[in-house]
Amino acid sequence: MNKKAILLINLGTPESYQVKDVRRYLKEFLSDRRVIEASPLIWQPILRLFILPFRSPKTAKLYEKVWLKAKNNSPLMHYTQMQAQKLAEVMEGNTLIDFAMRYGKPNIEYKLHSLVKQGITEIIAFPLYPQYSATTTASVFDEIFRVLQGMRYQPNITGIAPYYQHGAYIEALKQSVLSYLTTIHFKPDVLLLSFHGIPLECVQKGDPYRQHCQSTYELLMQALIDIKIEVSLSFQSRFGPKEWLKPYTTDVLANLPKEGKKNVLIMAPGFAVDCLETLEELAETERETFMNAGGKEYRVIPCLNDSDLHIKMLKTIIDESR
Repeated sequence: MNKKAILLINLGTPESYQVKDVRRYLKEFLSDRRVIEASPLIWQPILRLFILPFRSPKTAKLYEKVWLKAKNNSPLMHYTQMQAQKLAEVMEGNTLIDFAMRYGKPNIEYKLHSLVKQGITEIIAFPLYPQYSATTTASVFDEIFRVLQGMRYQPNITGIAPYYQHGAYIEALKQSVLSYLTTIHFKPDVLLLSFHGIPLECVQKGDPYRQHCQSTYELLMQALIDIKIEVSLSFQSRFGPKEWLKPYTTDVLANLPKEGKKNVLIMAPGFAVDCLETLEELAETERETFMNAGGKEYRVIPCLNDSDLHIKMLKTIIDESR
């Protein structure tokens, strides 16, 4: 009988918040040609001589702020591990559930070889990116194919398509919003859906990411129509001098109080788990932007993480793919 496995794949994380570990992680991440498309002959000297020496210590301090010290783990790693564990508890049949990281450890190469050693013959690769982008989803499959090229025995691998408009995903987001609204004492003027940005030129070259984000935004807005809250879309985490997808989350938050919208709820639908971009950038840095501009109430809805809603959604999507 064929032995099957589901491999959840997330972006990745440093092994610790020490500068050396953060530097190693950033070097791998920012050396991916899917992430930075510039020629390595030009980019690598810039990366090694200027970006890593200055960015690594700053980023290490940010990771330290959000690190789960009691678990000695990053939030992204913790929640991805818990997703795999909880998914294993609800999956029917003899299917192994495991996880890997695109950057850092445990990496895709290690996990593919490990699964084969366990006798796995069929693997469903599940990138935890609802919206497709060459910078994320394609990079995952690039790495999978690279590893397969060096394997004497190749397991049969199929991938799960981006789920940006899947009914179970939209429903999970909707229920997460409704649940969170019962925990706050104010009515939000705006629910801002903040997606991770990518350079505009990526979209101009054919990346469907903006279209996928727009679809998620429109479907969730329609799903929440009965609660009568304005829903807006923005893009965060801009890096470098190039123009990225707009509107920028920072600019939107700076302008909302000027429009009389001083009570804001933030959600990051593109992140499967809470991470540096949600726990620090959105919850702290962007909060400061909003409050300094005259905002009054500011809350960030947690990502779906390892909630029952999320596990049910992941199972539904996996079951439909088999």
